Amino acid sequence: MIESRLRPNPVGRIVAEPSVVALAVADAVVVTAFLAFGLFTHGIEPWAYPTHTLRTATPFVLAWMIVAPPLGAYRRRALESFGRTVAVVGVAWLAATVLGGAIRASSFFPGGAPPSFLLVNAVLGLAFVLPWRLAVTGGRRVWR
Repeated sequence: MIESRLRPNPVGRIVAEPSVVALAVADAVVVTAFLAFGLFTHGIEPWAYPTHTLRTATPFVLAWMIVAPPLGAYRRRALESFGRTVAVVGVAWLAATVLGGAIRASSFFPGGAPPSFLLVNAVLGLAFVLPWRLAVTGGRRVWR
């Protein structure tokens, strides 16, 4: 009898597992929550203007999804070490901030991308994304 086992298919060096897909979706939620928090601090209630909130978050979610995989944010090595998580997520978020700013500065999205905004986005965004990813790394270490 032929025995088959479900094995994750690697896509390059990125592991194509359901848990990685779930992590990417959760990352998008965290980035959106960060930008919604930013809107709230500027007096805009994100829940009252969901379309504006999503249009504000989309450039940075897209940028994260473009830069994070090739920079290693979804590789097994980055998900198993706190040090690698900090390094990879830090570099990926900084790259996502720059690319997201470029996307946001286009005519397709609201707002601009002045350097002061990008600096705040880089620092505070990292304060949202990094603890989340460190929690994921810690969880993976506990459940192994």
